[in-house]
Amino acid sequence: MTHLFKNISNLVTCANPEGGPKRGKTQGDIYTVENGFLLFDKNILYAGKESDCRKFIKERGIKGIRETDCAGKTAMPGFVDSHTHLVFAGSRSDEYEMRISGCSYEEIAAAGGGIKSTVNSVRKHSKNSLYKISEKRLANFIKHGTTTLEAKSGYGLDVRNEIKMLEVIRELNAKNKFGADILPTFLGAHAVPKGMKKSDYVDLICYEMIPMIARKNLAVFIDVFCEKGYFDAAETRRILGTGKKFGMIPKLHSEQFNTIGGIDAAVELNAISVDHLEVLKKKEIGKLRKTNIIAALLPGASYFLDMVYPPAREIIANGIPAALATDFNPGSSMTENLQTIMSLASVKMKMSAEEIINAATINGAYALYRQNLCGSLEKGKQSDILLFDFPSYKDLIYHFGVNLLQVAVKKGKFIVNEL
Repeated sequence: MTHLFKNISNLVTCANPEGGPKRGKTQGDIYTVENGFLLFDKNILYAGKESDCRKFIKERGIKGIRETDCAGKTAMPGFVDSHTHLVFAGSRSDEYEMRISGCSYEEIAAAGGGIKSTVNSVRKHSKNSLYKISEKRLANFIKHGTTTLEAKSGYGLDVRNEIKMLEVIRELNAKNKFGADILPTFLGAHAVPKGMKKSDYVDLICYEMIPMIARKNLAVFIDVFCEKGYFDAAETRRILGTGKKFGMIPKLHSEQFNTIGGIDAAVELNAISVDHLEVLKKKEIGKLRKTNIIAALLPGASYFLDMVYPPAREIIANGIPAALATDFNPGSSMTENLQTIMSLASVKMKMSAEEIINAATINGAYALYRQNLCGSLEKGKQSDILLFDFPSYKDLIYHFGVNLLQVAVKKGKFIVNEL
């Protein structure tokens, strides 16, 4: 069926006439239309003014249109969350309380917490159980406006369980009732499994995991946690380089706590994004500004861990395209709500409403190589649409802590409908 959202008080298209991701001054260009009209079926047919829309409909002889009056409402693209750890089992709420009370990471790990706690839980759960747990979480993403997201492995840390996680992601992408697009990332290099030498584990990743995952076509992207105590720059280059040879696109956790050469590795291997960047230094900013790498900022982790926030203003001022993502995970950012992340980006990183919206839509799409399908409301793209119950897009950031999403559309299907 063809639908028409008419009289939209604020139609936010996030259109991209300049080409490429939004960066520098264009990070704040969201291309709004007052009293806009949005015509769509599975794909966007028209987005713009009433007169041109009516002309478009007449010239093409489109009949049987279902019209919805959207006066007092704001429409924008479905959110794109380019960094999540959707699939895991178990809770680390006790660990959270320990950290708030002042326990160190070492004390938490000694008490059985940390990433290895989640690894143990994942290994104990069947694929079917992980699927059901993750499906419930996906519903939380959807009801807050995320229609496309990335999902990582990384809590298996052996061949069988990394494969299991990626198979869950594949099945969830294929079968979820919302039609949400879920892009898989292999993050075997998330930590070193207990009782194994790191050099042996890197060999396992490169010689066994990556070839098997590529053969089964289970991952679009490959990622590494490049950080002190985890994987250094040389190991990062080797793992990402091997994944790239097998057709996976490099992404990278980098500069979260320390600077150890991750940015150099990302630039060398032409990574699609570098994620976190809380401690990004001026020298590394200079390296990124010469590339098309997306800076995926994850302020939820800064909030959850009570640490420094990424230098968004410096990143944008230097022409580096910025995206925003939840980093949804059990240890450092337990939220599926990208709207919360957008609020943090405003208050803690001083991003404008326009910069934030582009970061959560079109630039997120670029960080997942989906820019031709989603991230903006432009003719020919998927009909991934959000309709909010406020007249100005600025209310999305200003009116925080509530969810005013009334409608979410995915490829023309109404997956949230509170009208």
